[in-house]
Amino acid sequence: MIDEVIAGAKVKLREKISDSVPVGSIATVLYIDDLDNVFIEWVSNGRLTSFSKKNFKSLFETA
Repeated sequence: MIDEVIAGAKVKLREKISDSVPVGSIATVLYIDDLDNVFIEWVSNGRLTSFSKKNFKSLFETA
């Protein structure tokens, strides 16, 4: 679990979120908006995904 979310950080997925994103996938935190949504870019395919800060902290760990 991540304690603090910082733009530019590399993170690793800890739990399954879909069939297309395997556990252990690496992403980069792009930014956190005013509503505490965390936007990431997956290293493997460049896709953008967003999570609420609460969900993000429970799904990811520092890479």
